[in-house]
Amino acid sequence: MSKTLIIDQAPGEVRAGLFDAHDQALALYVERAFETHTRASAGALYCGRVKTVDASLNAAFVDLGLGAPGFMPLGKERGKSGVFEGAAIVVRVRREAFAEKGPLLMHEDKGRDCAALACPSLLKPAPDFIQRINIRDTEQREASRTDRDMLDAAFDAALDPLVRLPGGGEVMIEPTRAMVAVDIDTASDKSRALDVNVEAIDVIFRHLALRGLAGIIAIDFAPMKGAKERKKLETALTQAVNRQHGRMECAPLTRFGVAVLTLQRSHRPIAETMLHANGTPRTATIALDALRAVHNEHRANPAKAIRLSAPATVIRWLEKNRAFWTAPLLTGLGARLTFCENANLNEDQFEVIAQ
Repeated sequence: MSKTLIIDQAPGEVRAGLFDAHDQALALYVERAFETHTRASAGALYCGRVKTVDASLNAAFVDLGLGAPGFMPLGKERGKSGVFEGAAIVVRVRREAFAEKGPLLMHEDKGRDCAALACPSLLKPAPDFIQRINIRDTEQREASRTDRDMLDAAFDAALDPLVRLPGGGEVMIEPTRAMVAVDIDTASDKSRALDVNVEAIDVIFRHLALRGLAGIIAIDFAPMKGAKERKKLETALTQAVNRQHGRMECAPLTRFGVAVLTLQRSHRPIAETMLHANGTPRTATIALDALRAVHNEHRANPAKAIRLSAPATVIRWLEKNRAFWTAPLLTGLGARLTFCENANLNEDQFEVIAQ
């Protein structure tokens, strides 16, 4: 099945979506320009300062000069690699930080003398956003207006905890601090519990990938009738786990009908970038959506001036972070783009008017 990576270069933000031949979203990615100087990206090389060495974890915590200290497993190197509290070492970021956890690091250039290096400091930037996604055997294209609409719909669906199944029934996907809780509901048709459960499995795995969710995942299946249906569900779940890419393990189904899986994390969940912990959009999300709408209007009416009307919080965010979005947008618009605070709009609303 052919896959397409759609890349949306918008003011202040790059989004990408992997879609199958039927335009179904398989994975979503986002990077925001204003975050690039506050977060360590995967693949970047740093001279870091060892803050602590934890013997119980056989790991070191390393200060990179931004964000939370990185976690560096020592493996068989313990006591042999020059890693001690206060040491300056060269490390590469294997996985970026998420939630309260710092980035995952690996020790590089172990024999290098770091005495002459500023520490902590960035030695080599990460590959660009698309290179870091590293999806092979796909077609790539820049997003058209239609593609942007498709990406908007995919992101909206991936940020909604409720997923409706095509054959009836619902799935709720709710990340918590400890795990991802998934609940399957037959929507009152208890006679179809097995069918709904089996249909939900592939939908759940697709949404885990779509949302960038990993770690411990607990799936509470709808109650079924007897051991025969339970056996069919276990078979379907095992087959689905075997089809997944990346490291996934699944414990046997409990007698309460709960499956517990562990899935290796590959990147930061998109909700962490785009939403507050309570599920509401961050001000940056609303502001960047507004800029994308401005960009769309400018593409459609390149000779017209554009006015963006938005709540004061959004306007203040845009003014504060102007350096991260003006170059790609104001090259064409310049002084013809104006902002207007509108107290009558809700916090997540804005209006774009071509004049």
